[in-house]
Amino acid sequence: MRKILVIIAVMISWCVALAQGNVRYDIEPAIVRIQEDYVSNWKKVGEINGYRIQIAAYSGVNSKSQAEYAKNSFNNLFPYTKAYLVYNEPYFKVRVGNYQSRLQAYRDLENIRLTYPSAYIVPDKISYR
Repeated sequence: MRKILVIIAVMISWCVALAQGNVRYDIEPAIVRIQEDYVSNWKKVGEINGYRIQIAAYSGVNSKSQAEYAKNSFNNLFPYTKAYLVYNEPYFKVRVGNYQSRLQAYRDLENIRLTYPSAYIVPDKISYR
């Protein structure tokens, strides 16, 4: 009985050792092509619909320099949140962040409002990367 158990154990370990080096995956070429198309199409998309927090808007004389100053001061206070300068005639607007949902933007809005009390969430095109 002991000999039989030893022989079975040796055969099982031998089969496992052989199987470990010969695992092969057969993937349908159409599935690979679909996956490659999906990845390449998303690489082309640079922006998606999302949200940002607007902290300031300026119009009139020196509005661009005021907006740039606001953007730079924001970058000094919040170095991990990207700030953007947007021009929609006649306003230069300073918007911050790249949020996919309003809830994500709201989490940062509470902290930003301590410094910029008039800040609010706006829908915007955001970089998804």
